[in-house]
Amino acid sequence: MASYYGIRTATFLDRRLKAGSTVAKYLDANGVNTVDAATVRVLNIDIDSSSLGVYDETATTQTVTLAEYGKQEWTLDYNYFVFLRIQDTQVQDTPVGTLVQETAQAWIDEKFIPDFDEYCLAKVIAARPSGNIVTWDGTTLTGLNGLLQKFYNTVTVVTNGGGDASNSVAWVPSTFADQLRAFITTFDGSDKGYTAGLNGLLGKLKNVMVVETVDEYFSAYPTVKAVVADKKAIAAPTQKMTPKNGGRKFIKDVPGFGGSELQLRARGGAFILGRKASAIATLQSSSS
Repeated sequence: MASYYGIRTATFLDRRLKAGSTVAKYLDANGVNTVDAATVRVLNIDIDSSSLGVYDETATTQTVTLAEYGKQEWTLDYNYFVFLRIQDTQVQDTPVGTLVQETAQAWIDEKFIPDFDEYCLAKVIAARPSGNIVTWDGTTLTGLNGLLQKFYNTVTVVTNGGGDASNSVAWVPSTFADQLRAFITTFDGSDKGYTAGLNGLLGKLKNVMVVETVDEYFSAYPTVKAVVADKKAIAAPTQKMTPKNGGRKFIKDVPGFGGSELQLRARGGAFILGRKASAIATLQSSSS
């Protein structure tokens, strides 16, 4: 004789643990504003090949140089979305009272935040000047060719490029962070330390914040072990829309469908200020 048992659904939606942003969180707009525009223009001045003149106290006139300016233009190039349809029966047959909100949050935490982080980091790595690469053999930990010294050398490249170590961030993949961790003054178990850890912050080396990111963000750059950049070199204006700010729509009772539609969008961009790109450097292994 068959036996029948009831099924009870848990009152929560099982989602991945929230890691938080480890890249975009540490970036600023740096004066770039995309309000009412999709393209941004920034004027720049290049006086590297110019020099100061000696003032002649006896002359009636002095040499005059015409100031010349260049420009950079960027167009917002990050524009992603997901549209989800949720059947009425799915809502009716589950005790998860916030099913739609939980679903949206899952997509934000597991897709939108890490995707934009990976996009921003790729922009920074791609803008690094070819001469701003420090090479490490991938195995030596101490001495002049050791891991710590090579990291210090990378920071020196940034400061020589006009960067400020105290305003810089070093993003490192998790597998490399394990090697670097022994040299870092880590946060304690306080609430502040715990919160910092959620956003990847390991501590500081040579006055630079060291932030651990997932290995996947470096998949296109397997030899890169650290990206060090002065935050002033990167402009990441407030996104036009995110799933939490203007990029979320909920359409109830979709015609021809027995349910609702959840629409999530993110639109924005990150730009490298060309005259400050010299304050970006990478530490790279001679082997992946």
